[in-house]
Amino acid sequence: MEQIHVSVRSRPLSPEDGETSPWRISGNSIFIPNQPSKFEFDRIFGEECKTIEVYKARTKQLVDAAVRGFNGIASHFIALSLDILVVTGTVFAYGQTNSGKTHTMRGVAVEPGVIPLAVHDLFNIIQEVSLQSLRFALAASLPSDLRSNVIRWFA
Repeated sequence: MEQIHVSVRSRPLSPEDGETSPWRISGNSIFIPNQPSKFEFDRIFGEECKTIEVYKARTKQLVDAAVRGFNGIASHFIALSLDILVVTGTVFAYGQTNSGKTHTMRGVAVEPGVIPLAVHDLFNIIQEVSLQSLRFALAASLPSDLRSNVIRWFA
């Protein structure tokens, strides 16, 4: 599981961008037609993709591994950093302004982002394995602009 996966989530283009953008997506490649270069990724999520699909494909297994470890319970102390998501992996969004990073990571009420989905799963897994008389201590480190959302996510 010690790998780097690079994924792209394509946001819907505005009509203007759709007419002017030279970039095209085919499978897991992004390219400009009639140009020699193309960029390959582990996975490209299309415009119609929901955040839950991105989460299940690329983050859910990291949350599970943080609590359970690769072959069972990792330890009695799990450190969770929400800006990095989990100790056993790093998930971050990178891209130009208005490319959908915040939408993917934080989400909205009707479509939760990767962070609230990870927090929800984390506590569900801890509750499940706590039935085995294990105790967990969590430490969270959050960017200041996320702190106001924490209560809602942990509720």
